[in-house]
Amino acid sequence: MIASERIERLAPVCSLFPELGISGREDLCRLLTAALGRLDALDGFVPYGRGWSRAIAPQRLYHVLAGTVPVSGWRSLLEGLLLGSENLLQCPEQQSGAMVRFCAALPRSFRKLVRILPSYSEDDFASADAIVVFGRDETVRLFRARCRKDQLFLAYGHRASLLWLGALSRPTTHLVKGIIRDLTEYDQAGCLSPQCLILEPEAAVLPLAELLAHGLAENARLDPIPRRPEEAAKIREARTMARALGWPLWEDGDGLQWTLIVRDLPQFQPTCGHRVLYLDKVPRERLGSWLAPLQGHLSAVGVTGRVPLSVQKLFWSLGASRCCRVGTMQSPPPLWHHDGRTPLVDLIRWVDWEGPHPPTSPKKSRLLS
Repeated sequence: MIASERIERLAPVCSLFPELGISGREDLCRLLTAALGRLDALDGFVPYGRGWSRAIAPQRLYHVLAGTVPVSGWRSLLEGLLLGSENLLQCPEQQSGAMVRFCAALPRSFRKLVRILPSYSEDDFASADAIVVFGRDETVRLFRARCRKDQLFLAYGHRASLLWLGALSRPTTHLVKGIIRDLTEYDQAGCLSPQCLILEPEAAVLPLAELLAHGLAENARLDPIPRRPEEAAKIREARTMARALGWPLWEDGDGLQWTLIVRDLPQFQPTCGHRVLYLDKVPRERLGSWLAPLQGHLSAVGVTGRVPLSVQKLFWSLGASRCCRVGTMQSPPPLWHHDGRTPLVDLIRWVDWEGPHPPTSPKKSRLLS
């Protein structure tokens, strides 16, 4: 099956899972073209410089999936299938149902290329040409150490995202709805979920908190989620700590659906998640030192309005790979550079053929205009 045929067969699956952020055929074409330069580079030798080159995809991919959000696993599998690779998925129990549902939506020809593993398999791991790992930095180090030198290794380790609203003076209902969307999707569990909301001291912090509290209460009324005992314990601990330190606090009592805390800390500290959002007042001249714990771990920054160049440069120096409008943090575009990388590129190796003609004529793919 050539690349254009894989695109045609995978496109309908994308529409069933809008969380992927890939609308269908055109986005899949853009993904492959951005990585390879042209769609048919996997099918045969194509012109490159003064000679020819061909992209070689892994025959077998071993994916180590995270237990937080399903979409990262879906996207990783989709990319493996787009390349034509066989895919072995080490899938944690809490995400197995979502992965089974995704695989069931695949055409039969692609389901044959997927196998879900309930736990680590040394033999399957050793048989793979490439390894993709999602998880904590400790998990990444563990699997990197297990890799052979000839195995491609691609890892997505610990990342944190935040909202930066600067000297916001007039919070609006539209802005608040966007913040709530970023916060509540995936229950603040993904790498694109905001850990905190940063404002400069002169910003309208309390009016913003009041609007957020009202909006979160309405959101919880319409779409409540059950809390496991360990989640409830973390939320209660965060609230108890805030009260003990005298920080302004808004919450929903025993519902445990949302918590807002205006805190005062010398440096960033992460949230426990589960819709516990910290509003941090940080002067611009202190922003660099305040965010220092996020060095190399900053992922996305949600913003509104114009962002000063000095603040932009600070985010880039901390490792941020995406800056986006408030309300879109959980919906990256199809060509998003996840952790600063072009999609698919790290899973491809190239073979060059020097000479006026390729060794064989490239297969003709369908026109995908």
